[in-house]
Amino acid sequence: MSKRGYVVAVSLCAVLGLGAGASVATAAGGLAPSNLASETKPAPEYPRNANGNTYGFAIDSVSPETEPDLIAALTTDGKRGYVSKAELDVANGTAASREFRTPEDAVKWTETEGRADRSIPVYESDGKTVIGEFTVAGSDTQKANQALTELR
Repeated sequence: MSKRGYVVAVSLCAVLGLGAGASVATAAGGLAPSNLASETKPAPEYPRNANGNTYGFAIDSVSPETEPDLIAALTTDGKRGYVSKAELDVANGTAASREFRTPEDAVKWTETEGRADRSIPVYESDGKTVIGEFTVAGSDTQKANQALTELR
């Protein structure tokens, strides 16, 4: 990974709050903490629905690429279901980040598109039956929540 590519990747993680920090550190070579296991965990085998979509918990994945098509989530009223990884990636900026070429691109997206909360459908495991919605917190909500946490 080039130095510029590393700077862009780390900036994206910092600005967007993406959980790929460990992946970036490992990919950059030698920057991961030495106490991390050097073994690679095998990609999970998720169940498939009748449409061929995988479904399960994203936390079981070993990388963003191995996440299931339908990721376990709770609706805003507490029902268990699944959100589409593709729809989640659009809502949280992951899809947009694939087009970023500079840290400034990430900052611009965060200050415009990333400020507002976005709701996406929550499905049953069939990936078709909508049972509610899931809210992806925008940067304004995240900042407000952080301020409240700091008051405690």
